[in-house]
Amino acid sequence: MGHKPTYQELAQRVKQLEEELSLSRSEKNNRKLIDSESRYKALSEAAHEGIFITENGICIEANQAGCNLFGYSITEIIGMHALSIFTDETKDIVLHNIKNEVTDSYEAVGVRKDGSLFNAEIRGQNYNYQGRNVRIAAIRDITEQKTAETALKESEAKFREVVENAGDGILLGNLNGEIIDANHGFLKMTGFDRDEIVGQHISKIFDPKVIKERPLRFDLLNKGQSIIIERDIVGKNKELIPIEMNSKRPHANYYLSIIRDLRERKKAEKDLKKTNIELRQAKEKAEESDRLKSAFLANMSHEIRTPMNGILGFSELLKDENCDVKSRNEYINVIIESGMQLLNIINDVLEISRIETGQIKVEHREFLVNKAINDIASFFQQIVKENHNTLVLDIPENTDQLVLKSDESKLKQVLTNLINNALKFTLNGKVTVGYSIKDGFVQFYVKDTGIGIPDDFMNKIFDRFRQVEYNDQIKQSGTGLGLSICQKLIELMSGEIWVTTEKDKGSTFYFTLPIL
Repeated sequence: MGHKPTYQELAQRVKQLEEELSLSRSEKNNRKLIDSESRYKALSEAAHEGIFITENGICIEANQAGCNLFGYSITEIIGMHALSIFTDETKDIVLHNIKNEVTDSYEAVGVRKDGSLFNAEIRGQNYNYQGRNVRIAAIRDITEQKTAETALKESEAKFREVVENAGDGILLGNLNGEIIDANHGFLKMTGFDRDEIVGQHISKIFDPKVIKERPLRFDLLNKGQSIIIERDIVGKNKELIPIEMNSKRPHANYYLSIIRDLRERKKAEKDLKKTNIELRQAKEKAEESDRLKSAFLANMSHEIRTPMNGILGFSELLKDENCDVKSRNEYINVIIESGMQLLNIINDVLEISRIETGQIKVEHREFLVNKAINDIASFFQQIVKENHNTLVLDIPENTDQLVLKSDESKLKQVLTNLINNALKFTLNGKVTVGYSIKDGFVQFYVKDTGIGIPDDFMNKIFDRFRQVEYNDQIKQSGTGLGLSICQKLIELMSGEIWVTTEKDKGSTFYFTLPIL
């Protein structure tokens, strides 16, 4: 039989086994720890961010990316305080976040070994490592990101400035058709404040009837089409504003409308149309004036030649030695009448020329109205008898002392011309001359029972070189300037002249002069 161990030997063996077992467990744990640290090391080295482990703010470990980020070697960075690698302006925020174990990311400005600066984003987390409270921080360079963000903000600011200062109105709308933004140009155009329009459906700025007749074509916009259309929008004060609206859907989430105010363009078009009409009328008037001048010259040639022939012809007859006294007197009368006719023609031409060149001056002097009319009537008595007419004066009662402060000679000239015309176109009839007092004016009139004025000539009656032509009637002699002269003289005396007529029943010429 073998040796039987004693109690002491057994106790010793148990102790030995316990030591071996204890040693085995320790080695196993150490191997696990080593494996864990190796895995951490591999992960941290593979990371692009700088990873730092600090204890009480002192760096006790860092990965290669962290060393490269700040430009230090691993031996240089171990033992450095965390605050030493940040600018003075940002050290406080770093210290505050370390002390308070902040886990949210924040920004600071890092300082590299060469003194260059960069924008750093930091995220930290505290851990219990082998009974020690350490902080693991991940740091990355966000300088390019910040530069891009700044550039984006500047670009957005420039875009906003361009949009706000655009002459056209600009609207952004969501997919429900609600306005989500409006620029200054649109607000100025319509008079709305921003808070009055943002959030409203775009139909708010249109007349409901117009929307019903011409709906907004969101269906076409959703197909990628651009729509350019002219329509009216309703401003804040309910004014209808003509606009050109260019709409599209540039993004999946919103619509864009560029709105151009057409009020000035419409006004310019209207003014241009008016100007074109006026130019066409002026052209037609100029052409008509040229035609009338040609007709006038032809007429003058005839009118001047007729009395001149009379003067020259009868002057030759006076040379005949066998001409008796009776014939001689008749010839002399014809010469005198022809001379007077020629003088009247010349006077008319000179008068219209003086009026149009501003050489006629109005002399405002007081005179008795009734006396002036009686003087004119006396002058026409002989002519009235020759045409078998009667001249009637229609003078209001109690006006013997009525005084008018105007140009008496021009009043007489107008009345003479109107009465002469009335007698010229009236045979075996009556010519009435009179006046009435109305609203501070004396309203004169000359009425005849002659053949009247054709309707198609009424709007031309006061034109220069115009004479009424009647079918089956002998053309009356004259320059066609008489009524034009009358109109100009009345206007110079601050009055008006007009005519009423009825075919085959006569005409009445009225004119007014102010009582000053």
